[in-house]
Amino acid sequence: MQHRTRKVAAALAVVAFAGAVPLIGIHPDRAVAATSSAPAWTIQPGGTLGFSVGNGSDSIGAKFAKWGGTINFDPDNPGSAAIHINVDLTSATIGDSFQDQLLQGDEFFNTTATPTGTYDSTSVTADPAGGYVAHGTLSLRGMSMPQDLNFKLTGSGAQRHVEGHASVDRTGYGIGNGQHGNGLDSAVKVNFAFDATRQ
Repeated sequence: MQHRTRKVAAALAVVAFAGAVPLIGIHPDRAVAATSSAPAWTIQPGGTLGFSVGNGSDSIGAKFAKWGGTINFDPDNPGSAAIHINVDLTSATIGDSFQDQLLQGDEFFNTTATPTGTYDSTSVTADPAGGYVAHGTLSLRGMSMPQDLNFKLTGSGAQRHVEGHASVDRTGYGIGNGQHGNGLDSAVKVNFAFDATRQ
């Protein structure tokens, strides 16, 4: 039972994201409109936002079922971008009811008090290694901290595919810092992928 509880904790930590991340949306009605002169993009249904966290020699993965946002972005002028993402933390699932319940509790997301996580970009720059880096703020459990997101685009014209990742320090948000979080890595890996259509 103790091992199972640890796995739950790990998964929960992963969910910690978890926040950020970013650039995807299935529920644009929950997002706040971004302010930018760059073209607006609609995030198409079917995207994924997931996260994982190490637990000793093991790793626990989870995903969010509900998230969305607004994206204004010009691939040739990333400095004009504005990105806002909302994540419904209550939609986080590891695929196990016991672990999912732990994830929603006080030690992890505490969704009764803070059911939503948000990410807002402050700037976007081209990455010399390829792709782009969004610099911004991730807010979870009533706390906000700087967070970078790395992403790449494929496709052309008005149809693009976006894939990206981020590493979030769960401990800074007080996620998984109790007894169930023992053994979990402090860094939570976040990955996202989605298709976007220029409006």
